[in-house]
Amino acid sequence: MSFCTLVFRFNQAYNPGIMIDLVKKTMLAGIGVAVVTKDKVLESLDDLVERGKLTKDEAVAMSDKIVEEGQVETEKAKVEASKLFNEMLHRANVVTKDQYDALAARVTALEGKLHKEFPNGE
Repeated sequence: MSFCTLVFRFNQAYNPGIMIDLVKKTMLAGIGVAVVTKDKVLESLDDLVERGKLTKDEAVAMSDKIVEEGQVETEKAKVEASKLFNEMLHRANVVTKDQYDALAARVTALEGKLHKEFPNGE
């Protein structure tokens, strides 16, 4: 069995998918909270319009501003989540695809040299 095969099998056995699922579930929960919050904001704005505290135009402007701020915050959250995820992968010593590919290329090159040096597998 070649070293590449051994590394590949180890990567399959060490399943980072569990960590990825946890991150996905956390992010989906955050999205769910954002949707509920948006619905509550729209409901509150409609209520203020009905009670005459806001005009329809003011409510639309306020809604647009809230949506815009929400998009900015969502982008910030994505960046932070990405940083956190990469940090978790780094701490867990998970091999990245680039690292794996580089190692596989080195092993293939070394195996080629060995086969040239010892053509009969001696």
